[in-house]
Amino acid sequence: MKWIIYFLLICNIGFAAWHFQDLGKQNTANKHLALSDESQLILLSELRQQEKNKRTGLDLKQCLSLGPFTKKSDSNKAKNLLQYNKFETRHISLRDTSRSGFWVTLPGKSRNEAKKHLKRLKELQVTDYFFVATGSHINDISLGVFSLKSSARRRMDEMLKLGFVTEMERVALPQKVYWLNWYKDQKEQPDAAIISELKNKYAQISIVERSCK
Repeated sequence: MKWIIYFLLICNIGFAAWHFQDLGKQNTANKHLALSDESQLILLSELRQQEKNKRTGLDLKQCLSLGPFTKKSDSNKAKNLLQYNKFETRHISLRDTSRSGFWVTLPGKSRNEAKKHLKRLKELQVTDYFFVATGSHINDISLGVFSLKSSARRRMDEMLKLGFVTEMERVALPQKVYWLNWYKDQKEQPDAAIISELKNKYAQISIVERSCK
């Protein structure tokens, strides 16, 4: 009986040792797995940051621009003058939407009403108008876009005398403008005296910093 008890005790001790040894291996494996996962996340984060830095590096390339010139012929003259003084620039064209104007319209609730307006305008020998076939002003009659509000008011008063009640709306007047570009960090820069000469000739121009295009 005594030997049986000893035998059972030894078996229990052996089982306990095996159990804790296996648990220790499992915990060690879990620790290694956690460290491995964490390392992968860090590397992925670094990779994304590097890609972001590369993209940002491209975006950070800056140019200096001389303008705006409202006529391409004027920008060509400025470009030629700089070129004559051994400085190369590159032309870019942009749409300036900073200007606004005033659009006078004769509202038309339907296509039939618009036809009646057109017929009446023709009978009265009114000029400078057209039918709006699409958009938010569909079936309206456009009576002109004016840079000055006073001119738009004058057009409205003329139409009112003829029996037409018109409307006025402020709209953007996009204008194509021209600039001369060069890299901000390039070694050669334009002569200050030449820039001053151009600014005296074209009062609206200046040098601005922008992203290179």
